[in-house]
Amino acid sequence: MKHCKRGKTWRQRALLLCCLSALGGPAFAQSAAAGPGWGTYVGGAVGVPNFGSVGLKAFVGQQLLPYFGWEAALTQFVREVETTATGDVRTDFWGLSGAAVGILPFNKDFSGFAKLGLMAGRKRISGPSGDITDNDLNFLLGVGARFALTPRVGLRAEYEDFHQGNLFSVAVTYKF
Repeated sequence: MKHCKRGKTWRQRALLLCCLSALGGPAFAQSAAAGPGWGTYVGGAVGVPNFGSVGLKAFVGQQLLPYFGWEAALTQFVREVETTATGDVRTDFWGLSGAAVGILPFNKDFSGFAKLGLMAGRKRISGPSGDITDNDLNFLLGVGARFALTPRVGLRAEYEDFHQGNLFSVAVTYKF
């Protein structure tokens, strides 16, 4: 799919705004007094996407307040190959996202969360009849739960949905 030059400029500006918003979080966090469980975290996830065999995600985030934080992620779906009568059709995806995270602590070890943000994604389908590339900026919606194994290490499960795909994943997080 081809996009007009004006559409690309809008998407580039929106992606830049999303990235700058995510990077501005640490400055805001330094002005807030750190409370228990607050801080920066990193993580890696593996999951089941709606296409492809495996979805992989690396992310970084920060809990700024007891009920609010932000998160940025790089997501990739491992290439899916479908054999048809006319030849193999390959589908792959990668995306860069930034999201605001709402947190609902149930107790000191278990919390739920919801995410709302943007994902700049690239979905490519190639086969015998040619290639189709879908570069898009989409809304990202997510919901999940986190369980703290230790004060620094946690496990979480989440579901994320965006126009170009969705992902159910399990992740390990480490909080600094």
